[in-house]
Amino acid sequence: MEQMTQEIKKGRFFKAILVTLVACLFANILLPTVNAFASEKNDAYQKLAQIDQKEFKTILDQITDYSEYDYVNKKWILDHDIVTDGIFTEEQYQNAEKAGQEWEKVETLAKESKQGSIAPRVLPALLILAIKAVGVIVGTAVITEITTAFTRWGLSAGCKKFKKYGPIKSFCQANGYL
Repeated sequence: MEQMTQEIKKGRFFKAILVTLVACLFANILLPTVNAFASEKNDAYQKLAQIDQKEFKTILDQITDYSEYDYVNKKWILDHDIVTDGIFTEEQYQNAEKAGQEWEKVETLAKESKQGSIAPRVLPALLILAIKAVGVIVGTAVITEITTAFTRWGLSAGCKKFKKYGPIKSFCQANGYL
């Protein structure tokens, strides 16, 4: 009987060791991955918060100078001459264009959410240009993160989350989300 009790205790002890080892194994495999994703996301917000306002204004002015509004398609077009003239690199130009395309998803969502109700107010004219400037400065990952938040969680939630950033706050106020 005593031997059986010891075997049961050894079995429980063995199970406890096995569970602990499995937990440690999962913690070492999964937690670094989760932390990498979390730090990647935080890194995007830190980049957005650390944009130098002088640099932002300079790039916004350059984008404004090289952009033209296409009344047929109702969108701003950034002229590739900005690269030809040596103001932007091809990568910066592509980042600006991708940032603009990403933000168009949010504008489409705003238009769709206002269907059948009061017509949406005019979007701040320079919003898309400002979004493109952010894309040039910090890359498109930040813009993609922002647009994903808006499209996944909705305009109201996105506006609340990003209202501390001027161009986004203007967009949200103009459309009645703040």
